[in-house]
Amino acid sequence: MIRTLVVASLLLTGCSATEAPTPTSTTPSDKAAAAACTRLVYAMEEGGKPFGDTGTAMRAIESTDPGVREAGQRLGPAAQEAADLWVLNDPTVDKGPADKRLADARQGLLTACTDLFGKYPWPFTRTPTPTPST
Repeated sequence: MIRTLVVASLLLTGCSATEAPTPTSTTPSDKAAAAACTRLVYAMEEGGKPFGDTGTAMRAIESTDPGVREAGQRLGPAAQEAADLWVLNDPTVDKGPADKRLADARQGLLTACTDLFGKYPWPFTRTPTPTPST
């Protein structure tokens, strides 16, 4: 009787006795990538100040996905340069090239996130919006 209940419960959950349940689509296995991708989209939607991008890059670098990790390694220096220029606030300095590098690095991370998780909005984001701004 007990064995029948165990087998029935395993069939109902879709698992065998030797395999662990797979994570749901709302619980990604790469939490660092999920955090970095979510932070990136929110930063892009909020208008793009470069201060949070350094933290986003650090999370991306912790990812187990090589594409997200590589994109995070490119985002870090670009974010630091853009943030330094933002703080400097010197009207004689052309921020255009730094902003372009930051935008390119953000796009690279967004592409890596899309390659890993599919098209945004991802089910693990707290408050998805219809489309991220670029």
